[in-house]
Amino acid sequence: MNIERKDIDALNAELEIQFSPVDYTDRVEASIKKVRKTMQIPGFRPGHVPNSLVKKKYGKSILAEELNQMIQENLYKYIADHKLEILGSPIPTAENDSVGDWDNPAEFRFTYQVGFAPTLNVQLDASQSYEYTRALIDDQLIERQMKDLARRYGKMSDPEVSEGEDMLMVELTPVVSEGEPKTSKSTVSIEYIKDAATKQQLIGLKKDDVITVNPHHLTDNHEDLAKMLGLTHAEVHDVTGDYSLKVTEIKRLEPHAIDQELFDKIYGKDEVTSEETMRERVRQELEQAFGRDADFLFKKVFARQITEQLNPSLPDAFLKRYIALSNDKPVTEEMIEHDYPLYAAQLRWELIEGKIIRQYELKVTPEDAMAHVKQVLASRYAQYGLPMEDEMLTEFAKKTLSNKEEAKNVYDFLYEERIVALVKEKCTLQEHYLPYEEFIHKVQHS
Repeated sequence: MNIERKDIDALNAELEIQFSPVDYTDRVEASIKKVRKTMQIPGFRPGHVPNSLVKKKYGKSILAEELNQMIQENLYKYIADHKLEILGSPIPTAENDSVGDWDNPAEFRFTYQVGFAPTLNVQLDASQSYEYTRALIDDQLIERQMKDLARRYGKMSDPEVSEGEDMLMVELTPVVSEGEPKTSKSTVSIEYIKDAATKQQLIGLKKDDVITVNPHHLTDNHEDLAKMLGLTHAEVHDVTGDYSLKVTEIKRLEPHAIDQELFDKIYGKDEVTSEETMRERVRQELEQAFGRDADFLFKKVFARQITEQLNPSLPDAFLKRYIALSNDKPVTEEMIEHDYPLYAAQLRWELIEGKIIRQYELKVTPEDAMAHVKQVLASRYAQYGLPMEDEMLTEFAKKTLSNKEEAKNVYDFLYEERIVALVKEKCTLQEHYLPYEEFIHKVQHS
């Protein structure tokens, strides 16, 4: 067996692998013996079929299978031994038609294309400058969060007249309809309605009051509106007329007083003892929460800018062939050309990301992954007032990480966290602040 490498250019090469009978004969004969043991042909006892008949019936397919296994074994060993950084997998050359005589096996030759990863030089230091966007944690936002916490720990009441933050139980019926009108029961949260006129209509209502509304003004989310009207998402687009809205109940969440009882419910007994201290805790929590969102935005900015800066070349023709050959479903050349720019952009970032991880020796250990999953699970259950024992969290985390796809997502997330921390430490950040609403909009649309 022999492998010869022929470089086409810096990013492409061909590997020609050659086999002679001495390389494959013993393996083929061993496979024929295995088949012979189970092969059944009328006139012969099981296991006693002559080798000549086995070879005649299965010889070519056995030879092809053994050669294919030898190709895979030896190509990947060659790639590993020579430390070749390839993209995808080796693929047969388009001209790989004449490889040997299958009827009279002797010498066989197979030629494969390989595409190399580009050489990257990533330098992270103070000369590299990146935009870092933070949320503006001002008194107004803190007050809003204080109010939300007080409402979260408040109690529900049934007022006689609706106000701007109440929730209405309603019946919605089309004013004009063909046949019997369909009435649906739903809830409407007045405070979240954006249309000012509609919002004003809903304030000051009593039980059994009926008004006429444009249903599209109750929410700008078509999925929510479909549920509200008892329609499909597609049907919502055809809704053009007004609806009558009948109030069946009024619900009001009475906020909890900002007092020691609230402090103890949120933070534990005597952990916070004044409104001023609670405001400071709220500020810290908001900074921490929005800090994660700021890092999320920063990762996007950094990935885009450094990819544009380095703009690593790729073996495009090889990758397009690789995509076509490795895809489970048939793909046309037009489909590949259409999707390739996005594929290439993602691949460039993944190569840069991998280079940073190796160059700066970033590590994520199984213990890191376990701690992260436990923390996420603990936070999730805490939202529903369900504290979890460490032993149970550990079991749930083990189950999560036993799923290969889930585990990959966890490790990818933690490596991204380490890259962000590294860049923030070594590079220059151009920080600027956005008001809460603008910041959230930017996060949601990034």
